[in-house]
Amino acid sequence: MRCTSRLIPFGFVILLLLVPMPSTFGHTPGSSCQTPERTEGRCVHFSSCRLVLRHYAMYKEHMPPVIMRFLQRARCRPKNEGYHLCCELKDVIPANANSKLK
Repeated sequence: MRCTSRLIPFGFVILLLLVPMPSTFGHTPGSSCQTPERTEGRCVHFSSCRLVLRHYAMYKEHMPPVIMRFLQRARCRPKNEGYHLCCELKDVIPANANSKLK
């Protein structure tokens, strides 16, 4: 069985961490939240969100500004706690899943 990893290059993480933070977060990792599109989501680390992984697979470090702004608005935890965003429920990768990007 071949094991694949979901490594996100350091440059992409830096881009996400340098964005302005909302004034309040109020979400603990794994808690319910509302996405920028006003749908129900879960506050998860960016590597547990299929949406982020799909965008990164498509654009690498050349993420379009509109997608970067969306990801900035989705932040749900302060940057000193790691990059967490409000991920739509259908895109959350379960912690115990050994899934691949589809």
